Amino acid sequence: MRVLIQGKILSSFLLILLYCALFSCTSSRQVIYLNDLKDTTAKSNINQAQTEFQNLIQKNDQIAITVGGSNPLDLPILNSGNAVVSVAGGLPAGGVTGYLVEADGSIKIPYVGKLQAEGLTRLQLEDTLTQLFKEYTKNPIVNVRFLNYYFSVMGEVTIRGRFNMPNERITILEALSVAGDITEFGKRDNILVIREVNGKRNFARVSLLSKDLFNSPYYYLKTNDIVYVEPIKSKFIARKGVPQYLGLAAVGLSLLLTIINLRK
Repeated sequence: MRVLIQGKILSSFLLILLYCALFSCTSSRQVIYLNDLKDTTAKSNINQAQTEFQNLIQKNDQIAITVGGSNPLDLPILNSGNAVVSVAGGLPAGGVTGYLVEADGSIKIPYVGKLQAEGLTRLQLEDTLTQLFKEYTKNPIVNVRFLNYYFSVMGEVTIRGRFNMPNERITILEALSVAGDITEFGKRDNILVIREVNGKRNFARVSLLSKDLFNSPYYYLKTNDIVYVEPIKSKFIARKGVPQYLGLAAVGLSLLLTIINLRK
């Protein structure tokens, strides 16, 4: 009777271990990105608004404005407004100078004076300045670019930190790739994106496992966006080395149970 009770106890314990081992493993559908994207839907579902995505100029942005034209003598003065300014985090990489968008959303342009820049896209500001500079030089060509474009990635990624944007349109998938991708302990179906718009913080969660990601307004990141990858619960157990021994323990108990049954 005692052997029978011991056998039942070990059997129950073995079942519990096997249950834990099975559910501590992450299924392939939880780590495969866009796993509901069929071959027949290979064409991108990104809508027109997203393909034309552009960031709007905001307060405290730092932008470089360079002016070219047919009369070289006019250009040094027209480009003199690219003064050295200090922004959060210091000067931009490489010591590049630029215009600071003031608290009222304006920038100060030589000859032109104050110009409202907040709310415009980079191309819209280029067009506006091109028309204005026609009064001061012949055939002006204006180029506008952002100097403070960066995003941050935190949580369960290989490389955490703040990264410079190579251009004004980067996807969340590209951002995670720059960060070395999500680790095996990161939640891929609940990525948090923190975005500041007009002084207010917006929070959104997106899933990398569904094709609906392409239609999310957070598929393309904006400057200063923060991407946070939450850890899965089993991370804390796995880091203590428990799951890797569950299988061995289960095998050992199985052998022990077999020996006990044979000795009945």
